[in-house]
Amino acid sequence: MITFDKCKSFKGKINVPSDKSITHRAVIMGAMADGVTVVRNPLLSRDTIATMNAVQQLGVNIVNERSRLLIHSEGVKNFKEPYDVINCDNSGTTARLMMGVLSPCNFYSVLTGDPSLLRRPMARVIKPLSVLGADIRSKDNNKYLPATILPADMKAGEIIAEVKSAQVKSSVLLAGVQLEGITTYVEKTPTRDHTERMLKAFGIKCENNQGRISVTGGDLVQAKIDVPADFSSAAFYIGAGLIFEGSEIVIENCGLNPSRIGLLTVLKELGVDIKYEITNDEYEPIGNIYVTPAQIKGGKVGGDIIANMIDEIPVLAMIGLFGQAPLEIRDAKELRVKESDRIAALINNFKALGAEIEEYEDGLKIYPLIKEPEKATLLAYDDHRISMINIILAKKFGVKVLLDNIASLDVSYPEFIGDLLSLEEK
Repeated sequence: MITFDKCKSFKGKINVPSDKSITHRAVIMGAMADGVTVVRNPLLSRDTIATMNAVQQLGVNIVNERSRLLIHSEGVKNFKEPYDVINCDNSGTTARLMMGVLSPCNFYSVLTGDPSLLRRPMARVIKPLSVLGADIRSKDNNKYLPATILPADMKAGEIIAEVKSAQVKSSVLLAGVQLEGITTYVEKTPTRDHTERMLKAFGIKCENNQGRISVTGGDLVQAKIDVPADFSSAAFYIGAGLIFEGSEIVIENCGLNPSRIGLLTVLKELGVDIKYEITNDEYEPIGNIYVTPAQIKGGKVGGDIIANMIDEIPVLAMIGLFGQAPLEIRDAKELRVKESDRIAALINNFKALGAEIEEYEDGLKIYPLIKEPEKATLLAYDDHRISMINIILAKKFGVKVLLDNIASLDVSYPEFIGDLLSLEEK
């Protein structure tokens, strides 16, 4: 078991790791482009390394200089048939986006992953790609990995979104750019738009007309991509800054894409106005976030905004433990099929702390903690975001809180403990 000393507050400036979503997309599009793409300030974590390994199996050469990646490729039309099964490890983004990339290719490929990824739903991606003509065959009647992708005569077309997922949208668009004509993805609820922004940087015509996102088939050209800090990683410092008295945290050079900062919108509705400023807005808005302690007033969160904060909901739930009144989170069923069942994980851990929690199929209701726990054991469920929540709670309550495991931090933020402790005021 792992313990941490109790912390009084967190103060200082922090640069969190680079954006995982943008790094995935930069590596994939750099591989699809003909030429040498430069990705500056990439995130090098377990998930993004899975994507790098995947494209390298297709004949792409990546020079890793740590502060930047040089991606040498002859373009998607010259991809080589992989010499082995492509192992996506723990990365759902790798699996779902690569499915879109590989579907129009004229060779055989197989995608698989670790035990956690093998339990995550893939039908949401396979179905729309199949509508465009993809030939994908996967476990349990096309529900799960492993997935075999066979050569197919795909055609451009229109896909109506059935789930609120940027990964599904991205997979369709990455297939669409390889098809002659215009491929359109229609979504009722906006999801993160990193793919659309980046396609333009790689020379692809991509338009969004009131939720109708269209790409015109064409060749990607080499690009230079700067990766901002990851808002999803920054969210943990937002949470810590709010619940530790006396904290003053500045998160620098963070991605502030409007489709990613739903957490800030919701916090404002709950009575906490987090200040931020945009300092650069070329392809992706980048800026600084300023956090000081505050209590949310409680209430109900749900609806379309959930799609723009799905990865930050665990942080919001943690903040709810220290709010003025109960916090109800709904329309978040997607959390059930993340790296863990995050709804169940949060409920089990919060109950271990002594909190009163109500469970719903699509969310939970959190009643503020009445007193500090006498002793509690928090489980990570092999989920990096649950692990980071547990570490913050362990710093809040000290050695009376035991943690079972923190190994999953390497998925997105291997340096989290060191970075958090660098801000500590005991």
